[in-house]
Amino acid sequence: MIKIIVSLAMLLASSIATSQNQPQSIQTQLDSIWKTDQEIRFKLLKLQQEGKMNSDEMKDLVQQMKNQDSINLNQVENILKTGWPDDLSMQGNQTIFLVIQHTDLQTQKEYLPVIEKAVQENKTFPANLALLKDRIALREGKKQIYGSQIFIDSNTGKKYVQPIQNPEEVDKLRAEVSLPSMETYLQQSFQMDWNLVEYYKNLPEIEKLLEERKATK
Repeated sequence: MIKIIVSLAMLLASSIATSQNQPQSIQTQLDSIWKTDQEIRFKLLKLQQEGKMNSDEMKDLVQQMKNQDSINLNQVENILKTGWPDDLSMQGNQTIFLVIQHTDLQTQKEYLPVIEKAVQENKTFPANLALLKDRIALREGKKQIYGSQIFIDSNTGKKYVQPIQNPEEVDKLRAEVSLPSMETYLQQSFQMDWNLVEYYKNLPEIEKLLEERKATK
């Protein structure tokens, strides 16, 4: 009986050691990445809402975010080396997209075909592809398609919808990729109103602000 107990104890210890030596599952890795990606952005949002856009705290947090984004990208690139994983949770799939969305222009363009394929395979949402296309377009100096990108003037706190290719058709285009209307999106995400007349009225101002921001980079 003692020998059996000892054998069972040794077997259990061996099992624990083996499990500890096994690498994290992809889902577990992505859960951890999601947490780091979102936590720091919630902190930034809080500072933004408190009117601390130009504070040292905000600047430090932005740098932390850039560093963490680089770490997260390295992990996601390793995951994608063998293709987009199967059988991930919705959050896992969304994490891969978010990390790519938060990268520089070159990396976004590199992974655009990967996101397009993932949409075709129902691994990520068409809305994600739309958001990525908007970001790429604006970074290339073009107008966005779906109206997803907002600009906040750091001096006044005023929020603007960044230039759109076809404002009159934007809600129709958004519906085609399962995005809510501009009115719903702006109210829920930014507490903003959507008014086509106001958009055109503010367009010269936002274009000037964007040019000034580009000149300072």
